[in-house]
Amino acid sequence: MSRTILIVEDDAALVRAISRNLSVRGYGTNSAMTVGEALPVLTSQCPALLLVDIDLPDGSGWDVVRALRAAGCAGTPIIVMSALRPNSRLAKELQCAAVLEKPFPMETLLRQVTAHLQTDRSDTAGGEAEAGTA
Repeated sequence: MSRTILIVEDDAALVRAISRNLSVRGYGTNSAMTVGEALPVLTSQCPALLLVDIDLPDGSGWDVVRALRAAGCAGTPIIVMSALRPNSRLAKELQCAAVLEKPFPMETLLRQVTAHLQTDRSDTAGGEAEAGTA
C-alpha cells in the first residue's frame, strides 16, 4: 500500500489547504478534481487514505469509493467530505471510516487522518512483528 493520501475534491482552494496541512505533518498527497481523474490513480496503486467529496462535477464521490473497493483496496480508510448531508447508510455499507460535513475545521480533518493512519500503521506493524516471530 502506498503512503500517499488521495484527495478527490473539486474545490481547488480546499485541496491546496488540505495538501499544505498534510504536507507539513509529513504526509504525501495526490489529488484529483473529478471522478475521471481519480479512477486511473486508483488502478495504479492503493492510497494510504482516501479523502473524497461526494458532489463532483462529473459524477459522485460514491463512484470513486466503489472503484477503490473494486480495485482491491479494502484496507484503505475513507473519509467522506460533503457540503450536503451524506448518505450515512451508504457510507456504512461502503465501510467509510468517517463522514465530515463541510465546512469543517481543518483540525477535525487532521485528527481523523492521523487517527486512521495510525490505526493502519499499528495493524501493519503488529502483523509484521507476528510474521517475524514465526
